[in-house]
Amino acid sequence: MMHPRPSRIRDTVYVIGAGFSKGLGYPLTNQLLTDVWCHLPADSKDPLIKIIQFHHPRFDVNDPKSYPDIEQLLTEISVNLRLFDSSRPAEGRFTKKQLRDSRRTLLQAITLWFHELYEDAVKTPWLSEIVKRMRSQKAAIVSFNWDLILDHRLLSGDLDPEAYGLAKHLGKGPLLLKPHGSLNWYEGEQLEPVSDAKKVEIFHSKDASKCVHAFLLPRHVMSSAGKHYTPLIIPPTYFKNFKPTLFKRLWRNCTEVLSSPRQVIFLGYSLPASDLHAHFILRCGFHNQLNGRIKDADTRYEATGPAEVLIVNPDEAAAQRIKDVAGPQVRCSWIKKRIEEWVQNDE
Repeated sequence: MMHPRPSRIRDTVYVIGAGFSKGLGYPLTNQLLTDVWCHLPADSKDPLIKIIQFHHPRFDVNDPKSYPDIEQLLTEISVNLRLFDSSRPAEGRFTKKQLRDSRRTLLQAITLWFHELYEDAVKTPWLSEIVKRMRSQKAAIVSFNWDLILDHRLLSGDLDPEAYGLAKHLGKGPLLLKPHGSLNWYEGEQLEPVSDAKKVEIFHSKDASKCVHAFLLPRHVMSSAGKHYTPLIIPPTYFKNFKPTLFKRLWRNCTEVLSSPRQVIFLGYSLPASDLHAHFILRCGFHNQLNGRIKDADTRYEATGPAEVLIVNPDEAAAQRIKDVAGPQVRCSWIKKRIEEWVQNDE
């Protein structure tokens, strides 16, 4: 008796990181604070300098080497806020509000700048080739980036819950899953004044404050009337908050697509040691390839077997972290190239 072949959600899964966007003109995470500094409002710099110098006494705004990693800084601000009342008898001249305001201003400056980078990034020559390849493969893309390049080049503006992997069923076309959120996702009623022709609901909830809408076209986070929209993104900190309901479905679907592919291709993703959430879903995916996706409390689907893994990244340490998470039963090939070189030369 012939048994049906194990079911695969997608044959090919891409895992996209900051190195992918770096090739399009965006900064790497470890360069983000240094590069965004000139885009900060002038009156916000002095309070932020005080915060950074408190945590990093050697910080000098004129010395790029003294800038901390933004993930570390934002985590330090969170710790500062959590322990603020426990570390002093009174608030003093430097307040919790100033800490929150500086953090918000910094994140707003990054989102504004990323929108400005879009116009040039989308014209990058090698981008068309990789998008064509992803479409032909009907691939799933797990992107840890906020930018909107693939949203509009890969999905051609057909943004909906299914395309974003937020529907109950994942459909048959290419999927773009963004477990750290996106610059065009807005929670609650922020987009209520926006015309229905310019937005789409990508996640529904009976509670209107938990519904999520997206702009159909790339749009600045600052409106012409001066309103600042706050996108649904997960800031780069060690303490990531995935409280919005949307993320529960999104991370589950990320795990599902990673659990049964023939091939997983890592493009410019470094798998930072601090991102334990990403480590966890990747481990779940590789574990399920060998043992089968969970079907219900008592059974699993038939295992599809270990995927072939390609790691495209000049950074050997990043490649080794991915190999360690994949485990010894998964065959990993490290390609020591920048993404644009691999795209242009790979057959």
